Amino acid sequence: MTRDNVPVPVQPPSPTPVPQQPAAGAGLTAAIAHGAARSITARLVDKFLTNPPDWLRALWHALPRPWE
Repeated sequence: MTRDNVPVPVQPPSPTPVPQQPAAGAGLTAAIAHGAARSITARLVDKFLTNPPDWLRALWHALPRPWE
């Protein structure tokens, strides 16, 4: 057999990566953390909007209004 007739070795295709499944409780943990963050944020917003501290009120009134 001459050099021109030697078949070129073919690389087998690489296997496609298998998608990773999340851990069993990962979705639940994320949901709990998201709910806790929303709960804390809601409480802070309610507290500061209904009775803001003096420093926050002073800061708000010191800011220039874009419509002025």
